[in-house]
Amino acid sequence: MKIKFLPLIAVLFAATSIMTSCLDNDVEQITYTSETSITGFSLGTLNINRIGKDKNGLDSPYVDTLDCSNYPFTIDQINRIITNKDSLPVGTYIDKVITNITYDAGVLAYKPKGSDHDTIWTSTDSIDFTEPVEFKVYAYSGVEGKPYKVTINVHKQEPDTISWKKFDTQLFNAGSLSEQKAVYANGKVYVFGKNGDDTHIEYSDVANDNHSSWTPVTINITDVDTYSATAWAGNIYFLAGSPKAKQLYKLNVTTDKIELVGTETFEMLIGGNDIKSELYAVKNGESGIYRENTWTKDTDPFTQFQADQPFFSNTTTASYNSNITTTVALCYNQGNTANDTTALVFNRISSDNKWEERMQNLPLPNLENVTMIYYDGKLYAFGGGYKEIKPFSQFYCSTDNGLCWRPVTECMAFPAEVPDTENPNREYINFPDLYDTHHGNYSCVVTPKLENGTSRGNFIWIVWEDGSICRGRINRLGFTPKW
Repeated sequence: MKIKFLPLIAVLFAATSIMTSCLDNDVEQITYTSETSITGFSLGTLNINRIGKDKNGLDSPYVDTLDCSNYPFTIDQINRIITNKDSLPVGTYIDKVITNITYDAGVLAYKPKGSDHDTIWTSTDSIDFTEPVEFKVYAYSGVEGKPYKVTINVHKQEPDTISWKKFDTQLFNAGSLSEQKAVYANGKVYVFGKNGDDTHIEYSDVANDNHSSWTPVTINITDVDTYSATAWAGNIYFLAGSPKAKQLYKLNVTTDKIELVGTETFEMLIGGNDIKSELYAVKNGESGIYRENTWTKDTDPFTQFQADQPFFSNTTTASYNSNITTTVALCYNQGNTANDTTALVFNRISSDNKWEERMQNLPLPNLENVTMIYYDGKLYAFGGGYKEIKPFSQFYCSTDNGLCWRPVTECMAFPAEVPDTENPNREYINFPDLYDTHHGNYSCVVTPKLENGTSRGNFIWIVWEDGSICRGRINRLGFTPKW
């Protein structure tokens, strides 16, 4: 590209400024605008790195093209800043960019990377935007406009890919914990578990997206059902006592004190519905609702919940009626017949006021130590192995309240089972090995998105037998809001 120095532009202005028109000895002076604003900015088609499959089914990189004309650019006329708040995809080349720019009458110039001089812009110029580029308008009146700084943002992470980090320096005070159930409340991850015959509850503060050392909770009761731990009404509720008549307790997450709740006894806790202020439980083998210290048996009680398994539940509001909620509960199917090949999924609609076993159209395999979480507006399940399925090798996703479970084939995934030879500095986490090393003992919880305009929260926390943690999050859920 030939560089034109500013004196050339000045000569152009001088030539245009002396033009006059003569008619009947009258001189008509032509006045030129002094406006120097850029009024529109967009991109053309750019190159982008992609990953595809070769003829052998292996990952193969290639370069594709991407139409970037629909990515909006914001023009801050006061501060003279132009940028795209919605970043371009990972791998987009911005070293050779064709731009479409509209501006007030005059000449538009920019300073190329590495140059001390301006050059006149044309719509065919290929510009390097790996660093911000300054543009300015020279009005025909001779006014030199203030420069605009143009920055093109490109994502540094795949937005829909989940990134994992392992913490292994803060371990449980109680040693190894089996029969785990993790619950999130009040900015903390609480883990209920057993070491031999002893029950332990420990918590870690994760309010700043990192976890503190584990802190034990004093337990002054015996025979705690660790699988019953359920977040409800801002605290954690659980059962303790004889198998058929367990008393209900509350762990106050503000004081971390354990309190006895009412006089009712139960066999199982299935889940909590904060929208309806209902705690779902089983008493005398029949399902019902505990609300405001009152137990109400379902009109058509469900009697098929399996004992001695942790239940994972989630409640959402119906899209067609905000007064109706749907609660989905899931657990491992501990049956012994050949037909017990799928996990158990249960469904409760508040308008029907009863539980039903979900007949799955695309069933969830009966994964050992299965866990269900609600994340990014979807239900996800994962766990240990089943037949040819390896432990922690696959997420299964449901977008229809547990009716269909589809294996996730990309993005939302556990790390590969082999080190990344192309990125040797990348953290290597082998989840199947971790599952085996910790004898299948783990628990999981999701921290909610914090509603304070920051990028905090939205993490998946997997707690292993010894208290070490793997933390994951879909990258786009951690982007700082720009709009």
